[in-house]
Amino acid sequence: MKKILILILFSPLFSCNDWLNVDSEVSVTYRNYFQSEQDIEDIFITMLGFERTILANPSLSQLDVAGLYCTDASSGNFPFRNFEQQEIVKHIQGWSDYYKTIYLANMLEDNRHRFENVSEERADYWIAQANFIKGLMYFEIARQWGDAPIAPRTEDPSPKAKSPVDTILAYAIRAAETALILPTHDKLTDAQGEKVYSRQYASIGSVHTLLANIYAWMGGLYNDDKYWKKAEEEASLVIEGKAGTYDLVSMKDLVEKTLGSARDVTEVIFALETNQQDQDNYDIVFLLKQYPGFELINFPNDVTNPWEIETGADNTKISVEDVKALYPDEKDLRRKEYWLKLGENPYDDDDDDENIDKERIPLYAYLNKWREPVYSVNPETNKDGTKLIAMEGNRVYWRLADLILLRAECRAHLGMPDAVADLNRIRHRAGLEGYTGSKEKTALLREIFDERDRELFGETRRYYDIVRNGYVRDELQGNYITLKEEDIKNGALYLPISDQASNKNTLMKQNTYWSIWTIK
Repeated sequence: MKKILILILFSPLFSCNDWLNVDSEVSVTYRNYFQSEQDIEDIFITMLGFERTILANPSLSQLDVAGLYCTDASSGNFPFRNFEQQEIVKHIQGWSDYYKTIYLANMLEDNRHRFENVSEERADYWIAQANFIKGLMYFEIARQWGDAPIAPRTEDPSPKAKSPVDTILAYAIRAAETALILPTHDKLTDAQGEKVYSRQYASIGSVHTLLANIYAWMGGLYNDDKYWKKAEEEASLVIEGKAGTYDLVSMKDLVEKTLGSARDVTEVIFALETNQQDQDNYDIVFLLKQYPGFELINFPNDVTNPWEIETGADNTKISVEDVKALYPDEKDLRRKEYWLKLGENPYDDDDDDENIDKERIPLYAYLNKWREPVYSVNPETNKDGTKLIAMEGNRVYWRLADLILLRAECRAHLGMPDAVADLNRIRHRAGLEGYTGSKEKTALLREIFDERDRELFGETRRYYDIVRNGYVRDELQGNYITLKEEDIKNGALYLPISDQASNKNTLMKQNTYWSIWTIK
């Protein structure tokens, strides 16, 4: 209830989507608010809510769809997957929630002098937590939109023009570095002094992981080894146990515990809390696609007859052939753990239903990486049959295997032989022999990219891996293939800016590439 009151209290600050028209008189709203540490944490919890909405969004972004590893895309996804520009500009995604979150972080910093009954150490702690989220928001804005505005301080009502992407990334780094005072995850506490178990609260490990991702993105963006070196150093602090304790779990435990309702955090660096008990999903009538891979969830969770997948013309699916091409080694444990009876009849031998064709071999694969369905309890939603609305488990955003492979990529760029050791650590966990292919930079980078595809299938935002590695014309399709270098330079790989961002801000300009598609 208190979280709801907080949102009402600060609702005037969010009254316009461009967030730039803030009346300085709203300072009276929080002038006498920060009477205790709990008041500060309540604002922070509101930020966590925005963060979850953004990073565990129930709908896939256009970029997630574009990068999804699949064979066929549904009609709804087809325009984004094939980069049909005129359709894309009809469904422009806004950035208002990102800036609302940044606003709250700035508001905490601007009002620190009003904190009462809070030690300096604990004030630093909450400012650091807020800055981690602010850094993450700026990083996501930079990856998705490129050039963008820097949020003004909370009582600055003046309009702001866009800043270059390198400035946005610099702000992301600055905010993350402010959060480097945070302890390891086992020493986090809340306002009541109780231990924090949620991996959505930032720790020194998640801060270094954020910095590693920012610098790796800059390495790909600017093709400069100094950024790959910084990314390698940041990742190493986490991987080598200098920023908290993380470890790889077995493939079986990864699927059944880490990604499921057990929420085992041994391998988890940062995750969004998506507990079904805390969310009101009564009126939800569709699957909450909090991972890109959820687009491929069908049998046995949402489709009772697996053969309908082959005849359905309007669903997203991946062929058995394509999955086997991705996982060419039959000993790869991910074939078994991520997929349900890959290339085999999915029915059990002891199933005695006479209508079952047990001799039939499926053409399409059944993703089984998330195994605990959540069905609607709303009788209206279920009147035509039980409706799948979610898969149980937190939205794991960064886990150790992801970071190990990112470090392998950094080391390959830097010509460090340990790149293969990182690659092999993930291969060995999957039951594979060590990599014996070419150690030449181009070949090794491609192998690491492919290993990220295999290990992180459906979890991460594959689109960014593609862009960072320069594989746009190799891995994307449709009009992406015909993009010229000038198009990319002018912002084709970024999202177009929503009209709402410029309704009250005459300084806001569309990206050069998208300006020709958004002229009215």
